[in-house]
Amino acid sequence: MPRDYDFFVLLKGNSLYYDKLSSVPLFRFMLKDDRIALESLFVSLLENTCISVGVPMSSVYEALENDILFAAKGTEFALEQFFSLDLNYYLQVLRNIGSNSIIVMKSSKPEQLLRLMAKLMDLKMTKNEKIWVLHDTDVAIFASAHEGYLVISGSRTALLKAIDAYDLEQLQMKSEEPAVRELLNQSAWLYGFFKRDTLRLKGPFVSTNDVDTEYVTILGVPSGESLKIEVRQQLRSATGMEKYVSSATGMLGMPFIGNFAFSATAAGPMDLADSLSQWFQGAQDEVKKIYEIVSYILKSSTGRVYMTGDLFGDQIRLVTIFELSKDLDLSFLIKYGARSFGNEIRLPIMDGFLSFFQSDRRLIMTNMSKAQYDTVANRRRVRDDVTYQYISRNYAGQDILRLFVDVGSLLRAMLGINAVGKFFLTQQFDGQSFVYRMEVM
Repeated sequence: MPRDYDFFVLLKGNSLYYDKLSSVPLFRFMLKDDRIALESLFVSLLENTCISVGVPMSSVYEALENDILFAAKGTEFALEQFFSLDLNYYLQVLRNIGSNSIIVMKSSKPEQLLRLMAKLMDLKMTKNEKIWVLHDTDVAIFASAHEGYLVISGSRTALLKAIDAYDLEQLQMKSEEPAVRELLNQSAWLYGFFKRDTLRLKGPFVSTNDVDTEYVTILGVPSGESLKIEVRQQLRSATGMEKYVSSATGMLGMPFIGNFAFSATAAGPMDLADSLSQWFQGAQDEVKKIYEIVSYILKSSTGRVYMTGDLFGDQIRLVTIFELSKDLDLSFLIKYGARSFGNEIRLPIMDGFLSFFQSDRRLIMTNMSKAQYDTVANRRRVRDDVTYQYISRNYAGQDILRLFVDVGSLLRAMLGINAVGKFFLTQQFDGQSFVYRMEVM
């Protein structure tokens, strides 16, 4: 990687780790199960294309089974956009590769591999001296072979710069970034390094964009029955960050409704009010109204905030539970249009409502009635999920947030077929950095 590049993502030893990845229940289901069989679909598509172009499959396997690098400067990288089950998505990424971006892969037959790429992207291919160009009227992709590798870029300048960096160690990123050297010395399948704020990770529960960042590293390795990924966000200033850490043990007694359970420190570093309000559907002014309500409730909250519900379905159930530090008079909801319904207060939104009611020192906000909530809340608790118990015992009992998703249940709701899979995420504070640890089973 050229030393002035902003980030890189490296997949190393793909042949070895693909077999291990296929042993993880979720990926085994997605790749091997006859009802989805993504592996067979992918191989069939490649075989048909290879036959039509006259390229042996061995050229493709050689590239996929070895290391693959993507690096760039002058742009952001969205982690959630890196993983896709659609081959056409990656072809579009390649077709639109930036002028300061490179892709590197192992290839002893680079011209064969490029002919295949040109076919898949419907591009013409020409060669000028040692550089191939894949092009049409509005696209130009440059490629060259060097020391057994195929280097691809969106510009001739970036292509030659990458080759120079390979030949001269002083031009490489690891020559001036100790964190890169330390990262690459570890044994893993997935590596990532991102300077400053070039990694964009912003989801409904997690965001790396709320604090000033020095750099971010990623390590991922499939082992046994799980894929473990660690994202380490080195902070420019960590003063006072320890206050965001709280005990997550109370999550065990939390109702587990639907297919996800989430908890976070009420006074955490992210905009929790924004994160929670986005889950409740409504027009923009209604979402703003919910944001203001949640912000007000958080001022009277302590410990953790809990959330559980459905990630997919015709009737999505959502529940947020606040631990109150003091009595909260719910009459403030009246000014937002809420009305009292016996022992609950309902706020109309879209075609439904949000219900608010208290239980001891807890305030519940849900899109179900109190009677419906009381019925489903007692059916299952987080502690009843054996996989959560198994995974969580390997992580610290205190953190900033944690998320558990029953992916098998989610896939059943989406696809209507029995599936397996679990996802666990925790955010911790480690002296000078936020550490996100993910595990997929």
